[in-house]
Amino acid sequence: MRELLRRLSLHPFLAFEICLASLFINVLSLASPIFVIQVLNRYVGYGFDGTLITLTVGMLIAGVLNHAFTLGRVRLASAVNVGPDKHLADTVLGCLARAKMSTLGRIPPARIHELMGGIQVVQSGYDASVICSVLDMPFFILFVGATFFLSPVLALITVLAIGCSLLAGWLSMRRGKRMTDTMRNESIVHRGNLANAISGADTVRAFGGRGFLTGVFQNQMGKLQQIKRDMVQGSTRGQAVLQSIAMLLRVMVYAVGAREVVAGSMSTGGLIGASILSGKALAVSASFMKSRTMISQAGQMMQSLQEFVRQPLESESGTELKNYRGAIEIKDLGFAYPGSTGPLFEGLDVNIEPGNVVVVTGHNGAGKTSLVRLLLGLIDPGRGQILAGGVDVRQLSAPWWRRQVMYLPQEPTFLNATIRENICLNNPDMDEERLKRVVEIAGLKKYLDTSVNGLEAQVVNGGAELAVGIRRRLALARALSVQGAVAVLDEPAEGFDIEGLRAMDMIIQSMVKAQKTMVIVSQDMRLMQRADIIIDLGSKPKPQVLFPKQDVSDSNADPSDKASVKPSGDGGVQ
Repeated sequence: MRELLRRLSLHPFLAFEICLASLFINVLSLASPIFVIQVLNRYVGYGFDGTLITLTVGMLIAGVLNHAFTLGRVRLASAVNVGPDKHLADTVLGCLARAKMSTLGRIPPARIHELMGGIQVVQSGYDASVICSVLDMPFFILFVGATFFLSPVLALITVLAIGCSLLAGWLSMRRGKRMTDTMRNESIVHRGNLANAISGADTVRAFGGRGFLTGVFQNQMGKLQQIKRDMVQGSTRGQAVLQSIAMLLRVMVYAVGAREVVAGSMSTGGLIGASILSGKALAVSASFMKSRTMISQAGQMMQSLQEFVRQPLESESGTELKNYRGAIEIKDLGFAYPGSTGPLFEGLDVNIEPGNVVVVTGHNGAGKTSLVRLLLGLIDPGRGQILAGGVDVRQLSAPWWRRQVMYLPQEPTFLNATIRENICLNNPDMDEERLKRVVEIAGLKKYLDTSVNGLEAQVVNGGAELAVGIRRRLALARALSVQGAVAVLDEPAEGFDIEGLRAMDMIIQSMVKAQKTMVIVSQDMRLMQRADIIIDLGSKPKPQVLFPKQDVSDSNADPSDKASVKPSGDGGVQ
């Protein structure tokens, strides 16, 4: 309810107009019972057609005005929500795009999907119909007061019925909240397992996972169906209670009112009018409780979204260096995943000069990709610093820093957009000539020439349906779209055929000639022979840093001796 009042307070003049329209609507609602009372008491009693015509015309005018005010109020209430709804969506989606991966990565994907859907839950919980229903609630006093004017006893019965309906609605809302929470938690687990089954479709088939998944899904579906049954039964029970209260109210109004009519303290028209008024008062309260339930659900989701957007965000207003040439300094760097028994690595110190070729090696799980993500600023170190041009990466403007790095991930994923849009993500202003050049260098031209839509072909499912080689070429073109001073290549040879490997080798050579700082994750001996620095993450806990060219020069050895830099037993170098 606080959020609804906050939204109204943002537009005080609109709020005043809505309240004024609500007043007119509810006052005009009195026209119907007044019409019935006057027709039965005056026209039926005297039979003067002029009276009937006058009452009918007045009722029609009241109906037209009521309709106009109702439409106007809905438009005004909708206008109140435009700004807050847009701000909420922008804030949540902005957080999704800017949240630091160190915290965002710990949230289950199914939970994130639920939160993204929660934007609509909040918007529905405070939409125009809900606002109108809440503002109508105080006017139940108007209908009870009119009933009191006709019969104090019937007014008392109406108040008791409204009290019972509010109590029943509150109890139903509490039960519904508990079941909704249970349903949400079970749905998150179910969606997570479903997503896992979809992404691992080959595994399910190749390794006979059908029986296992069937058992898991049957168990989950049983739980979900039972919760749904309980929710349906609870909802049906709540509606039945409200219907019973409405029926009892009508019975009591007519039963008690009939005695007053017989006693002469009330007219027949007054009895029917009181019945209409009491029914209207009860309907207003029932509508309020329904809206209150929606507000409660929206409030819960709003709290979850507020917790979500409180995550630390990547800086967009940090330092932007001029004439950055690619110098990187790593000082006492250490990193450990939450919950791990020890650091992935620690005490890493290395000074990378502009134009250096750095090869990162080590066994699987040694932390190679984690080091790459640290360099990109996707995750924060547990201790130490990574400096670019003498400035901590965490203090740099994240968008600026990403435009300085040509990044080829080991397992590339893409947005559900066109191939052109995916390539130009980090350089949306890239001209057509450079785009064609990038596509050609990455070896993507042959594939695009055989595609019906070429660069406008749509990437779906994050690119999972593309062949591995095409995904790698597309990722390479995306990396080359920026003209940064640093290139970070995670397993650049992986997924390429002979032609692709040849193209990658030419790209690396051209980057070396262009004095680009290169950080390459690889076990390839040829790349190690080109390296100025080798970082062996297989050496634990402190990585070993080697300078093969200096070592060879210092020993006055033949350049061919560089091949003596061999992988260690754990995948590193010695």
